[in-house]
Amino acid sequence: MSEPCAVETQVQVCHRCLMRLEASAGGVDLPRRIRATLAVHGQAVSVSLTGCLGGCPVGRVSVQLRREGDVSEVVLLDPARDGAELLAHLPCPSAETP
Repeated sequence: MSEPCAVETQVQVCHRCLMRLEASAGGVDLPRRIRATLAVHGQAVSVSLTGCLGGCPVGRVSVQLRREGDVSEVVLLDPARDGAELLAHLPCPSAETP
């Protein structure tokens, strides 16, 4: 496991996208799974729900990252990957990025 990143990142997950997912995708549990996935890679994150981020992809979840006043582009997550797509968008990427 790598050292924790010094930059605190906030992950904002679209509540509307979560509610549109099929129950089998486990949308209500996705924020916890995102936090766990990123923690394994040494990323300090807080995960919260937010309103619509402007895109409502079928079977995907819209997420926006906030860190030190900067806001990232909207990232579309596959709920089955538990947020692994976010690793490439974080300020301190891990050498173990999938």
